[in-house]
Amino acid sequence: MRTLGNPHPTRTVQRAFMFVDYENLFDYIKHHDVQQSNPETKTGTLLSAISRYMEGMRVSLASSVAYADFATIGSVGQQIQQSLYLAGVEPRFVPASLQSNASEIQICVDVMNTLQVQKDITVIILVTGDRLYLPLMKYCQQSGLRGVVITFQSPDPTQSAEHSELFIDANTLLEQPSHASHSSEPVRSASEQPHRTVESGPPPEKITEVANETSLLALEVIDRFFGQYEEVYLTPLLRKLSEALGGDDDPKALVGDLSEAGAVWLEKRRGYPYDYTVLLINHDHPNVLAIQSAAQEYNDGEYVDFDDDQNSLYYNRDLGNIREDSSNPPIVR
Repeated sequence: MRTLGNPHPTRTVQRAFMFVDYENLFDYIKHHDVQQSNPETKTGTLLSAISRYMEGMRVSLASSVAYADFATIGSVGQQIQQSLYLAGVEPRFVPASLQSNASEIQICVDVMNTLQVQKDITVIILVTGDRLYLPLMKYCQQSGLRGVVITFQSPDPTQSAEHSELFIDANTLLEQPSHASHSSEPVRSASEQPHRTVESGPPPEKITEVANETSLLALEVIDRFFGQYEEVYLTPLLRKLSEALGGDDDPKALVGDLSEAGAVWLEKRRGYPYDYTVLLINHDHPNVLAIQSAAQEYNDGEYVDFDDDQNSLYYNRDLGNIREDSSNPPIVR
């Protein structure tokens, strides 16, 4: 539960779940590796490289699971399971001999279950050969988590810039030197430059009241869905604002209004081939504090005056959407 003194404590280390589509990964390397490496050896090297980069981006892998019908891989199946286990990756059987995409379906089911149960998880990582899991990753984004797919077949960012932040090229990770584990550089997506971080600047000095009602609603959406994060990727945030507010208002204009009032601010991050933008919430802004206070009182069962304003947003956790409701706490002006 939030506290007014420090409603959103800074996350120094993020927690992640990693799901490895080992069946697809092994098959892709076996049929496409021009160096003709042993698939199990190259797969193990890739997983080690991912672990090093997770340390670099200050992400703690709470769980790592690899999915395959290891019996169908051949004589090395048992050895692979043992190697995965010793590397801290749980091998999990899926009946690929009965259904060719069994690992893909099981991963989707397990990710959905994880999002429901593990509320402290902030990053979902998928490792594949050439499957993109795009609908699943977009769902993770809409749920306020960062979704990352590490694959050998990431989309061309010049053709799909909107989704490029979801993907990391597996070849790029394999090309990095093994001493990268001592670096403080974070993992970047396929659209980001992998060798640069930018520190967050101070909150804006100019603070004014957010007077526009729709902008205030937008601020409540941002706080409810993204307030627990130190910084927010702008693409999923704009999508969530558009969904929550019905699409009648330009979400970029609403963010601009909030930025002018000092309730949020935007920062650029260096990327390749595109730079990208993150949003940071000013948790000392009066409107932000008022929204958090009203939410806390509502959660504590202390807020009883619901008749002054019925425009506040209510997040129905069972349905996973936003709707208007007269029994909701009012938005604070």
